[in-house]
Amino acid sequence: MIASGSNLGDQNYVVGAYPASPAHKVWDPAKEMQLFDLLSSDERVAALEIPWLGSIHPHDNSWLIDNFPRNLQAIITSIPYVMSKVGKDSNYGLASANELGRAEALEDVRNIFRAIDNFNNTAGQSMVSAVEIHTAPRQFGDENALAKSLKDIASWNWGNTKIVIEHCDAWVEGQSPEKGFLTLEKELTAIDLSAAPIGIFINWGRSAIELRDAHRVAEHIVQAKSLGLLSGVIFSGVADVESDFGYPWIDAHLPFHKSDTFAFGDSHSLLTTKSVNDALDAAGKVEFLGIKMGWSPKLEGDVNQRYQMISQALDILNSCNR
Repeated sequence: MIASGSNLGDQNYVVGAYPASPAHKVWDPAKEMQLFDLLSSDERVAALEIPWLGSIHPHDNSWLIDNFPRNLQAIITSIPYVMSKVGKDSNYGLASANELGRAEALEDVRNIFRAIDNFNNTAGQSMVSAVEIHTAPRQFGDENALAKSLKDIASWNWGNTKIVIEHCDAWVEGQSPEKGFLTLEKELTAIDLSAAPIGIFINWGRSAIELRDAHRVAEHIVQAKSLGLLSGVIFSGVADVESDFGYPWIDAHLPFHKSDTFAFGDSHSLLTTKSVNDALDAAGKVEFLGIKMGWSPKLEGDVNQRYQMISQALDILNSCNR
């Protein structure tokens, strides 16, 4: 997760495991604990991404705070909650030119700030390495409004927690969006205008969705890196045709393309070993590096099988990360 040496090979990884967890949608604390135990025993794993849905856990905040592995860090992503709010209010978002919509989004980030403070105090240690924020609203985001929000957010005392914008697919005329937020260029401009210590995460799948081209994701990586703002690269897959995960270009965190080395893959996924190599060549050293992968809704799978999928994905990332 956090680079400990002079090259990418000296770091452990961020794992977004919740899309693959059998306890994410239907709460089962025993299964969640089993997955936590497997991940926390894997020396390649340094941090787990956890989804913000208005609280630090979708089902039981106290359970998460008590049981989150103390040898790992958490990275909080706000995207599930942001999308739930965008669906109800087209003015909602940190990049909204509508002050009421922007203020509501800021207050939601402040709620994350408060939850982290509670998590840290209860654990007796710093538990959250990063918070991923997002540049809603859809289609009508404004970089100047975002800059104001970033300046406000950065003024709070986050301690050891880094704030990053996770770039999602931008609004493209004539293209059906998954998110439809600000362009990467405007996000980078807003960071510059705010003069805030905020970085960018590139999610491989989300950039491919925007560009409609798996071979161009490195362009986003280079764009952020050239300004010294690339904080992390996370690998999620995507398909350009209908798959078990849904319609073409769905943002559903597909696993790697199915192969001899990745038995749990999806045959339509565009994410391959070459994709990882190309992205890492473009990125160079980054602070955060990892994977985020879902489990096919058409497959059964116990906790051990789901962990094996994650483990095989880490094998691929590790083999490329030399």
